[in-house]
Amino acid sequence: MPTNLLLSVSLKYWQDFQDTLAKAMNTNIYIFDTNANPFSKFSQQVEVCQDVNKGNKICNEKCIYFYKDVLSSVEDRGIFTCPYGIRLCVYRLGTYAQKIGFLIVAPNGSIAGTDVEEENIFVAKANNIYQTINEVLKAILEKNLLGLRRLELNSIYEISRLMISTVELDKVLELIINSLIIIYKIELGFIGLREGDKIKIAQAKGEYGHRLVGKEWSMVHPVVEKIFSTVEPSFLDIDELKTLDGLTDLEINVGNKIMIYPLWTSIGAVGLLGIMFSPDSIDENDNRNLQIYVNFAAIALANAKIVSRLEKEAETDFLTGFFNKRTIQNILISELERAIRYRLPLAVIFLDIDDFKAYNDTFGHVAGDVMVQKTAEIIKNSIRTVDIAGRFGGEEFVIILPGTDEEGAIAVAERIRKAIESYPFPHRKVTASLGITLAKSGDSVKSLLERADRALYQAKKEGKNRCCLAL
Repeated sequence: MPTNLLLSVSLKYWQDFQDTLAKAMNTNIYIFDTNANPFSKFSQQVEVCQDVNKGNKICNEKCIYFYKDVLSSVEDRGIFTCPYGIRLCVYRLGTYAQKIGFLIVAPNGSIAGTDVEEENIFVAKANNIYQTINEVLKAILEKNLLGLRRLELNSIYEISRLMISTVELDKVLELIINSLIIIYKIELGFIGLREGDKIKIAQAKGEYGHRLVGKEWSMVHPVVEKIFSTVEPSFLDIDELKTLDGLTDLEINVGNKIMIYPLWTSIGAVGLLGIMFSPDSIDENDNRNLQIYVNFAAIALANAKIVSRLEKEAETDFLTGFFNKRTIQNILISELERAIRYRLPLAVIFLDIDDFKAYNDTFGHVAGDVMVQKTAEIIKNSIRTVDIAGRFGGEEFVIILPGTDEEGAIAVAERIRKAIESYPFPHRKVTASLGITLAKSGDSVKSLLERADRALYQAKKEGKNRCCLAL
């Protein structure tokens, strides 16, 4: 058996897995072999480490001496401070009988020496990372060197535990795929998320992965219907797969298998998980373990999707899809700070639909909602992608125009006003009044919005269906 067991681990696949784990846990990870030589690179950029090592691999003499000294003395685990002030959790990997190497976990930012809670949170994260990486490495080495798979289930459990505790959807997606690659050496892996009546491929890795991301498959497509007609995985032949968008040119080696798992949870189908693998890489025991992993993956994705939806709902107005009042005020804080710091122009438009209450009372609330939705659509089509629109109240909208001066702001306001006036709303003609202002030194969000509101009041006072400027 080789003395440096890490030599039997694919560094490319490991680095992807390690980076995904670091991103999910918002930490930095790197690994040394038993001789205290770096095995993997920094997972994420830490400014100090990048500066002193001139890149993402340890080469600074002080760092090398520090790690050799620390790693030669650590028996199990410990917390140390590097020569440049970064707190590190250091772990010995493997078992007492067989040492694999060492794991270093560092925070992405600095931790205040007096902040006990912050340090405890970091150490708890580091301990979770250690448990996962140690089990995964032991399972890989058992499989690669001894041809055994007894420890595989332990590694799946540890990864699944981290998946379920991660709420950011993109991190969960990456963790699912990269974990499958490192444990099972799959040649292609992809995850499709259900969005209404279709499946959208949100993550894919492997030879055809780049062709798949973003592709959409209808839920009534015969192959997709076949997948979701059962809770068991479906083995698909190449002719079936070639009917799916993104896989029309698929070519696979003779004997390779493609299996797609429907991701069912208590709230219904959240998506699907597909893998392509060679026959000798997955056996019957692996199939059982994979099903356990897929069940955890489905729950993790459902949780992350729910959190993502709740976050979006907390920020947006359900009727228009625009940012709501609270969010637009928070955005305006950032834009105002940026405008003042870099001396950039910043314009704000306050829009109010004229005689909205009368329209609502005469034609009903449904007609009023339609009018608000269409007005929002007109605003969206009249501004740039860098501009920000929000619904401030019932019939009030705020439009933030970064980098826009007085002339540009007036032009945008007039374009919106004319588009609303000329649109064939049902029942009767609709108009809007707009107040315009520009940020100036000493402004707060409150003073900026109050000035825009005064300009809007002036437009109403002068007869509505017009734009007024307040400086």
